Amino acid sequence: MDARKGVGIGSIVPQRPVARPATRESIDELPELTQEQREELRTLLETRRAEILASIETRQEQERDTGREVGDEMDEANIEGATAMASRLLERDVQLLSEIDRALAKFSEGTYGLCEGTGEPIGFPRLRSRPWARFSVEYQEQLEREARTRGGI
Repeated sequence: MDARKGVGIGSIVPQRPVARPATRESIDELPELTQEQREELRTLLETRRAEILASIETRQEQERDTGREVGDEMDEANIEGATAMASRLLERDVQLLSEIDRALAKFSEGTYGLCEGTGEPIGFPRLRSRPWARFSVEYQEQLEREARTRGGI
């Protein structure tokens, strides 16, 4: 390791907070979501998934239609800008779709609603507002604080 302060593998490789992985034993000890809450959250996830898929399909249709139009240079510039924006929105939707699919898979695994960092319950209010949440509010804040101290955010 270099004798200069702050240089070394620990200063380069970001350190994640120490996490306690969820185990079947720890899951059994935790208060679980009620069946009604689980059904509500699953419905929210499935509804949002359907909305995203419809949005992607609509965007793809618009893109095909836009490609057929021929215009002047100003129109072409507008089309390029719109295409770039559509591409960013598509990337965002695909990422969110992946998060939703991950959350739906957790229902089958029996780990839905548990923080991936601590194994503790995420909490119904957070899951209701963001049903694909992977971390509890506290753990997410801890990750963000650590990222800021590393200069990552």
